[in-house]
Amino acid sequence: MIKRALGSTDMNITAIGVGAFAIGGWMWGGQDDAESEAAIRAALEAGVNWVDTAPIYGEGKASLVLGRVLKDMPSGQRPLVFSKFGHHLIDGKRITDGSRAQVVRDCEEELQRLGVERIDLFQLHWPAPQPVEETAAACADLIKGGKIRAVGVSNFDAAQLAAWKATGLPLHCVQNGFSLVKPEPGAAVLPWCVDNGVGFLAYSPLFRGLLSGTWTAGKTFPPGDHRGERDDFRGPRLERWLRAVDELRALGEDDELGVPQLAIGWLLCHEGVSGVIVGARNAVQGAALGDLAMPLKQKQIEAIDAIVASCRADLGG
Repeated sequence: MIKRALGSTDMNITAIGVGAFAIGGWMWGGQDDAESEAAIRAALEAGVNWVDTAPIYGEGKASLVLGRVLKDMPSGQRPLVFSKFGHHLIDGKRITDGSRAQVVRDCEEELQRLGVERIDLFQLHWPAPQPVEETAAACADLIKGGKIRAVGVSNFDAAQLAAWKATGLPLHCVQNGFSLVKPEPGAAVLPWCVDNGVGFLAYSPLFRGLLSGTWTAGKTFPPGDHRGERDDFRGPRLERWLRAVDELRALGEDDELGVPQLAIGWLLCHEGVSGVIVGARNAVQGAALGDLAMPLKQKQIEAIDAIVASCRADLGG
């Protein structure tokens, strides 16, 4: 496993390459609670030492599931717990609120759902309309009060990160999408993170399962799974990406590396990447997280770049 420091925090928070992610039945179709618990336990047994969740995942269900797992573990053996705040599904609409009152409310409710006394990393889920100074100050007060250990943001661009940093208040980490399929959200902010000592967590590194290496032609999705509604997961775009996945599979065969290992290894080669968040829906997938963070050779990285560049060129960028 590869260990990397999570930002320039003096609390020595570390991440082992990949994190387990409790889905909670949000945007991916139905999910059995027992399967989710088994996925988390298997991931922890495989060496994962942090777990990421959020109130909007299953409207709190993911955090409750994680809380049941944590309850059965001695406090000294628990993983680091990362959560988020400020983003909720209300009457079918996503609402983002970074007000002081919402920050505090989300923290208290997550602490209760998770059954912990402190959240290790508390992240603003999406940029909010409230002044960043208000949100940052509320988070700083939660650190002072011992409710959280570190502060992060998610889905921020470099200008938004700079605005938070300009407040002079703590900012330890940013979590953005980053994958071979969609590298732009991560690549755009990584230089800023490196220059400012802020950690970076990559979500959707396997692009919602496309880079799992298990999909075949004709892949479909059940009702309630949002992927079936997006062009990247149907028709000619999906067919072309699946051909690229076949090329990646062939590339890894000589070194006995699967497509997920190539995809995750490629991300971890980028300076500034602290860790990646990989979804797991059952015990088999959870156990597999322990083998994902494999170092790559330079020739493998170059071959991956060539495969992806050809695919993106065929698809128009």
